[in-house]
Amino acid sequence: MNLLEFKRRLMTDPGERSPEMRRARASGEEFAEAALESDRFEAVLQHALNVPVPHALAESIILRQSLDNESRRRLWPQLTAVAAVLAVAVVVTSVMLFPKTSMVDLRQHIAWHWELDGPQVLAASAGRFQADPDQVQQVLAEFGVQVEPELLAQVRMTKFCPTPNGAGAHIVLATASGPVTLYYMPRTRLPSSPASIPLEDGMEAVALNVERGSLAVIAEKGADTPALAREIARQLAFAPGMTI
Repeated sequence: MNLLEFKRRLMTDPGERSPEMRRARASGEEFAEAALESDRFEAVLQHALNVPVPHALAESIILRQSLDNESRRRLWPQLTAVAAVLAVAVVVTSVMLFPKTSMVDLRQHIAWHWELDGPQVLAASAGRFQADPDQVQQVLAEFGVQVEPELLAQVRMTKFCPTPNGAGAHIVLATASGPVTLYYMPRTRLPSSPASIPLEDGMEAVALNVERGSLAVIAEKGADTPALAREIARQLAFAPGMTI
């Protein structure tokens, strides 16, 4: 199991203790650090949600309905304190699940990701026929995403990839404007959308927020990358009510 797959499985089932996952946890420093980070997050999440219910809370609420105005005012601070604790738990959980990403962090990540394997993946995808639609949908279904048939027909390769806030999808498209690289980042929101991100060799990425998360599009020089990004975003559909 590679590190990316290990991280993806930690995200979807952090408590998994199968023999394969136990071996992966002990297979190297990077795996151990990823497991420790996941365990710490789960501990913080559990602590945030572990809000003790005050004794006889239900009875107190019922009693409040029958009290006069003066008595209600005396009881109200107790109920307000309970609401405040619940609010703190929700805020802590939201911040942990959807950490903020600055434009500096995003620019650095996209540039690093492109330098890591962008040109190599494009070269490996050159001349390929359409990717297996079932395999494409299987990857995207992990994030509650479906693509329109027109976009699906353009996919030449798809795989899981790292994003600033967890796993995402790396997709190569064959469009009328030439090959296009698409990074879908389901848990990353841009402070300012759309955004232009310069890359090495004079390339450019255009990133924009979508209904759930964001995406970055990298096209050949001379292509209308902002228009391509908007068109791709239009052809993405998101499963309602799904959290990741």
